[in-house]
Amino acid sequence: MVVSSRSTFSCRFDHLVICAQSLDAGVEWFAARSGLQLPVGGHHPLMGTHNHLSALGETGFLEIIATDPLADRSAAESARWFMLDNADHQAQLAIAPKLTTWVVATDDLDAALDRVSACGIDAGEPVTQTRGELTWRIALRPDGSMACDGVFPVLMQWPAGTNPVSRMQDQQMRLEALQLAHPDADRVLAGMQALGIADLASVVESGDAGLRATLRVGVSRFIV
Repeated sequence: MVVSSRSTFSCRFDHLVICAQSLDAGVEWFAARSGLQLPVGGHHPLMGTHNHLSALGETGFLEIIATDPLADRSAAESARWFMLDNADHQAQLAIAPKLTTWVVATDDLDAALDRVSACGIDAGEPVTQTRGELTWRIALRPDGSMACDGVFPVLMQWPAGTNPVSRMQDQQMRLEALQLAHPDADRVLAGMQALGIADLASVVESGDAGLRATLRVGVSRFIV
């Protein structure tokens, strides 16, 4: 890990990650709840995944992601992100798509990783990913697992001046609340406090690991 010399940095909500066994299944499942048909996003060639996307405002968005059946992963050196190569996770997705994790963007990924490591959280190592013309750095573990079962956010960094949401359709969907639960809720909260993002979740409580997001479209609210 590269140790950053910066003592201050900023973090913000970036996006929600809904995993599905197939992209069609995920889009249909979400449409049944929201009434929205999420637009096509693109492909992640290094991860062998593809997605659909919709804005949640000026800088945040929601992603539905699944393995890409046409991707060539024969030379892959690590597992797919968001536990998409994990058999237990895929068994859950066979029943229904799932809000698997959330992503927080920072302007100094190395400093952010140093900060949460001091709290006993292994959020992974920075790797570079692409989708079309977009490039970014994201912290991943080689086995595809996530810190605190995905309840602690995945950390990433966009290049300066890049706002991917400006390229997305805004269907007037908004995130109203994010609730987090984990058996080690104190550690999750400590890591979030270290990054200055504790206010991004309305609830961080002890319990079975899981996330719940309340979304609004017009006057209608629904939970994923």
